[in-house]
Amino acid sequence: MEEVVRFRASELFSALSHPVRLKIVELLCEHELSVGEIATQTGIGQSGASQHLAILARAGVLVSEAHGTTRRYKARGPRIRAILTLIEEFCHTHFLYGIPTAESQEIA
Repeated sequence: MEEVVRFRASELFSALSHPVRLKIVELLCEHELSVGEIATQTGIGQSGASQHLAILARAGVLVSEAHGTTRRYKARGPRIRAILTLIEEFCHTHFLYGIPTAESQEIA
């Protein structure tokens, strides 16, 4: 992997490392939404939603468009959905559920 790609990948995984941000990306893979709609659907305030969206946008996960006085957000193409699917498959394949414990992190 090229150094620049490794750096961008680390930014991507860092942006996806928060459960609320993962939920936001899942929502935006399905629908284009405003900050208010994201806040409502995730149960967080608009300020928190805006902060999470800024992190995801900086990492290149999202794109936004102005619609009058509102910004609408969506996932940047179908590959982000594929990344989430691969993560989900990895967790299922390796029985990585819940919060990790010392026992679950041991290599068998």
